[in-house]
Amino acid sequence: MTKFKVNHIVLMLLLATLVFAGCKKAWDDHTEIDIPRLDQTLFEQISAEPTLSTFSTYLVKTGYDKLLGSSKTFTVWAPNNNALKNIDASLINDNEALKRFVGNHISNQSYFTDAPKPSLVIRMMNGKNTIFTKTTFEQSAIVNADVYVKNGVLHIVDAAATPKPNAWEFLQSATAASSQKDFIKGLDYMDLDTSKGVLLYKDPVTQKGVYQEGTTFKVSRNKYFQRIANISSEDSLITYIILNNAAFDAEKIKLAQYNKQVDPLKADTLTKWSVVKDLVVNKVYNINELPDSMTTVTGVKIHLDKSAIVETRLLSNGIAYVVNHIGYKLMENKIPTVVVQGEMPDSLRLPSTVTARIKQDPNGVRFTDFQTGSITSSPSPLYYYRYKTNVSSVKYEVYWRAINDVLATPVSMKIDFNTTKSFGSLIPLATVGYYNVPSILGLGNTSQAYKDAYKEVYLGTYTADNYGDLYLFLASALGASATIPTALTLDYIKLKPVN
Repeated sequence: MTKFKVNHIVLMLLLATLVFAGCKKAWDDHTEIDIPRLDQTLFEQISAEPTLSTFSTYLVKTGYDKLLGSSKTFTVWAPNNNALKNIDASLINDNEALKRFVGNHISNQSYFTDAPKPSLVIRMMNGKNTIFTKTTFEQSAIVNADVYVKNGVLHIVDAAATPKPNAWEFLQSATAASSQKDFIKGLDYMDLDTSKGVLLYKDPVTQKGVYQEGTTFKVSRNKYFQRIANISSEDSLITYIILNNAAFDAEKIKLAQYNKQVDPLKADTLTKWSVVKDLVVNKVYNINELPDSMTTVTGVKIHLDKSAIVETRLLSNGIAYVVNHIGYKLMENKIPTVVVQGEMPDSLRLPSTVTARIKQDPNGVRFTDFQTGSITSSPSPLYYYRYKTNVSSVKYEVYWRAINDVLATPVSMKIDFNTTKSFGSLIPLATVGYYNVPSILGLGNTSQAYKDAYKEVYLGTYTADNYGDLYLFLASALGASATIPTALTLDYIKLKPVN
């Protein structure tokens, strides 16, 4: 190899080494971790930033400086000095309020701006929820993002995030909706919390537990929170409808006729309950996303006109709309259709074995019904199934579906009603008494008669005078011998409300 070629190769190797070293330095410059900053805690980083001096003072005053100086991981959305210059003096001088305010800017864990897709709901140190996007925190803009330090992430924002109320807190402050607030507040009661109680024994008379002294304690509960939704909870996001006083009164007038009671005070309470129970939706609908109907936690579909909304409020657990009107279909929606399943009797009076059967109709739909075999003795009164349900004070059309694959002859039955458990003083249907259910034994399962036997049958009407418990008695008729009842069979009874 010539000397020239050797020198050329050496020169090329030197150039390659220099290029590689330059590229490596450029890559190192690109990926180098800011070592001094990673030695600092969040509080040290905030304290060192001149534009965050006011927020730093608040951290010290509320004790959050110690938390942000610990080894745990946090994210802080720190408002700059300009964002805090108009903070109310009453907030600054109220230690608890200031702590809630400062805690509304701090969360556990590290959240960078690439995490929201497109937004995140984050639980803050004060227990409230806030919304974080790639460029915003609540209503503020992020002016300096993703400052990574030893124990978390710092974002600097241009506006303060005042803690939002939850639905219950907002309702209590909404003077235009005092009727709704007062009724729900009136459902508070004191209860004994036995979750950590040491049970000594059960009272032989009342069957209530007797606990070791000091292991149970009184707690305040609310029936609305327990039966409908806990609108004070920060653990789920909701759309909450608040009726202003005029709308509340209008709903009371509309619904009073369906909640009649002998006691007028009970009737008033039932009516108010009917007004407020269908106002919670387990999803957040912003005003520009309102659908034609929303399904409440009670299964009722409601309609909200934008023109009916008098106030919109973002909440820590969703969104609230104060409205002067709410829409829904009254019958079968607000006043529901009642379906009583045959296999779920409250009581029965029968001489033979009762069987719950899983079957399949001609369309392939599975269902369960309830039936006896042939009855061989004559009781007094007749044999029956008794069912318990709850009805509104309204007229109902009554239907049933009953499949007679028990006897080769028709099964003759009727439905009577009573507001007590007694078989006496029964109220019959308004139009028909006993109904003969034809036998399907021997029919081909493709015949029209076989298919018709699986259709529900209209039986007549029943009007409930009062809201409350109703007992339905499915009673057997006497058979051909005029002394022995026929069998009993039932898939379901349906009570459909009508105007």
